[in-house]
Amino acid sequence: MTAGTKTIRYAAAMLALAAPAAQADGEFYQLDLGEDTTTAVISVERGRLAYGMVFSDYTGPEDLNLTASYKFTLGTPVTFRAGPAIQLEGLDTVKGGIRLVAEHYRPTSFGSIFLLGEFTTIDRGYFTLAAIGFDKPDVTVEFSYLGDDDGFHDTVAAVAFGIPNTKASFRAGYKFDTEESFLGISINTF
Repeated sequence: MTAGTKTIRYAAAMLALAAPAAQADGEFYQLDLGEDTTTAVISVERGRLAYGMVFSDYTGPEDLNLTASYKFTLGTPVTFRAGPAIQLEGLDTVKGGIRLVAEHYRPTSFGSIFLLGEFTTIDRGYFTLAAIGFDKPDVTVEFSYLGDDDGFHDTVAAVAFGIPNTKASFRAGYKFDTEESFLGISINTF
């Protein structure tokens, strides 16, 4: 077998492993406001490409995170995404890295289950989320844990109540480590 044939077979195997991911185009917007913290999220997916922005003012200097990623499944029910990440720490120091995401959405007889795990090489940041959605009433219960190697971490619980005849939800939650309640709104077109 020639080197060229090996390369073609390797490329074909990689393409076969990267089976088409769910093509769920849509947008997600979220704004949470607490007494001392603010978090704003924008996520847009088109085909296999996803773009995101997260602004956070979390009891310290503000950070702005920008991401772009490519999604694939590797033949599993889990969707993976990988791509570059840029952080404007304190809105003045630029940091770059790689962001990796694994997520799984499953419709159920009562609504849905959504699981997400995210890691970025920027400050070894991480975010995990488990969300259980109910159809009747339109309520989603969320638990998340986030942090980085700078010593920041928090555990968050939230409940989102769907606003009838819209794609929007009213959110209320509590950040356990920062000991703060928050209110918010989200819009999900997926």
